Amino acid sequence: MAQRTLKQQKEQKQGDLLNSAYQCFLTKGFAKTTIDDIVRRAQVAKGTFYLYFHDKEDIMKHLVIQISSQIVIRAYTKTKERNIPDFLPAVLCFIDTIIEYFKANKAVLKLIERNFSWPLVMEYLSEGNQEEITQILEELLNYPQLRRFDRDEAFRMIYMIVELVGSVCYTSIIEEQPAPIDHLKPTLYRMVEKILI
Repeated sequence: MAQRTLKQQKEQKQGDLLNSAYQCFLTKGFAKTTIDDIVRRAQVAKGTFYLYFHDKEDIMKHLVIQISSQIVIRAYTKTKERNIPDFLPAVLCFIDTIIEYFKANKAVLKLIERNFSWPLVMEYLSEGNQEEITQILEELLNYPQLRRFDRDEAFRMIYMIVELVGSVCYTSIIEEQPAPIDHLKPTLYRMVEKILI
């Protein structure tokens, strides 16, 4: 029981540091935020920071993984709630949920830049985290429409779609290039359809 309490305390401190870094990066920007800013806001000693993270880039990487995972879970949950029976409309709903999240949360998109990506979500998984993400991946790979592909090819398609959506969101929502995201959606959806059919 005491070890569990110690583990919970460590998780709490790591969570406090991540939350602190998130707030600091959002308000001051990554470049202007110092480790001192992060530990001061988290109300921990500077040495505590180094128990969990190597440097500022490392905590940012953990934040991007956490944010990406949360967005994927949110999009998948909303898609499942809509109970869409056909695969392609379900995928488009999933993508649309991600896009709408980033439209409503430009500061988050600006913070993670073009780093919303499936490889980071998979890295999070490889560290033994997020059973929900594992379940989502398994459910996606078991869709009847993907069963005609071998597992590796189906995974690569999911990977390409998530990468495409993340990159298009950043370029269109933040940089407004080549057009606003609502103008790009039809083209993006046609491209996704071509990947899946």
